[in-house]
Amino acid sequence: MKEVYPDIFLIKEKGIFGAIKPPENIYILAGSDGIIFDAGYGTKKAVRHLTKEIKRIEQLYNEKNKEFKLTRILVSHCHPDHFSGLKRIRKALGIKVFLTQKSADIIKNKKSFIKSFETDAYKDYLRIRKTISRRIINGLRNVGSRLFYYRIYGVSYIDDPEEIIDSNSEIIINGEIWQIFPSPGHAIDHISLYNKEKGILFSGDNILRSITTWLGPPNCDVKDYINSIESIRELPNLKLIFAAHGSPIENPKERITDILLHREEREKQVLEIINDNSDNGIAPKDIIKAIYPQNSRFLHQVARGWIVLTLKMLEEKHLLRRQDTKKKILFFPVKMK
Repeated sequence: MKEVYPDIFLIKEKGIFGAIKPPENIYILAGSDGIIFDAGYGTKKAVRHLTKEIKRIEQLYNEKNKEFKLTRILVSHCHPDHFSGLKRIRKALGIKVFLTQKSADIIKNKKSFIKSFETDAYKDYLRIRKTISRRIINGLRNVGSRLFYYRIYGVSYIDDPEEIIDSNSEIIINGEIWQIFPSPGHAIDHISLYNKEKGILFSGDNILRSITTWLGPPNCDVKDYINSIESIRELPNLKLIFAAHGSPIENPKERITDILLHREEREKQVLEIINDNSDNGIAPKDIIKAIYPQNSRFLHQVARGWIVLTLKMLEEKHLLRRQDTKKKILFFPVKMK
């Protein structure tokens, strides 16, 4: 653990398999009425590590004759690397689970989680045809994903949070007012936590220091993400961002500008590729290959999420049109009159 700001501690959970299970940041806002922000992984090992580090923080406070009591835990959103530890952490520490209604609906049981998170990534947009072989492949993939979440992430569900909070509200932490506000885009239920006096934002996965956050169907939206980032940029007195992955961001306005420029460049890149193939159209998989010609199949799988969402946004802006053939969907630019 590390004190990254007076009375704010970072506990880092180790990851494995690179981006598949990344290192995770859990934050402790320490004091007489403290809170844990994000729950991390739910394996026994991960929760043991977390509780051990919290005991170290408590010992530091006892040595300084300062009061230390954690009363609640709140998650930024319900992707499995953020909520999986909730149940075991609550049991280990005797604290209350606070969730927004959207988050509570997602993780109340396995069925609701799978429905929100494991929906076929192209079901609502590209409509991959449900051949028998495709159904079998999707079925095996979903079974494998569930086993992965349970074994590697330690996923468990929670249907009895102690309190449902409004996604746009204020919360008192150690006698100070913190603002909770919705910041969807990366996830439909994503929230952020901000203290205006300190200028500190807990950004979850929305703003990371050196990498761009993952975006992909079914519950991500590029337009919502851009709107959330632009709203965060307008926060008064924003000085420091604590992200769910990586180190603190000490130049928040510059980093936000970089993210918005990156999204703008990606949008232009996709549109240019479609314009270059205006005669015969181009399929999403060929757009991916044009952007990532040298990269691995795994990266292509990850990248197609943001590409599909960008295609959807461009179609909503009436900058492209799609043509549904028997074998694939092709995209064409919309000619301006």
